[in-house]
Amino acid sequence: MPPRKQRIGVALDTNVLLGYYLSRSEHSPNAAVFRLRRERRKLQLLISEELLTEYLEVLARVGVEDRRIRRLRERIGARETVTQVRLRTRYSVSRDPDDNVLLATATAGRAKFLISNDRDLLDIPLEQRRRFRFEIVRPSDFLERIGE
Repeated sequence: MPPRKQRIGVALDTNVLLGYYLSRSEHSPNAAVFRLRRERRKLQLLISEELLTEYLEVLARVGVEDRRIRRLRERIGARETVTQVRLRTRYSVSRDPDDNVLLATATAGRAKFLISNDRDLLDIPLEQRRRFRFEIVRPSDFLERIGE
């Protein structure tokens, strides 16, 4: 496993996680991003309690098996490839207020990338994006940027 300094700090939008859990294709960009974190340990997942709560609630709501949800919670709590952050700065730049927790998580964890399929995040105007020290990218764009 690469040392922490060599792993890429990322915040994953809930839709990327859902794409992994609900996809029937192992070759989807969502699945590829998740495998980089889970299997190859190339990513350092940045997560806040608020974001974890959202992950777990949404997975349960769409019918993901309880066993898989419990395993995700355990892995997030026990892996050295996960950094728990506390939210400080709150934003109100996304059209969807729920996305602001993700922006705050990425900021608190000093992410390099926020990976999302959400137009509300991807369409944030460039002048507002400049305040962040991370890029907001689609899973496929992220994979291309890191040469995967």
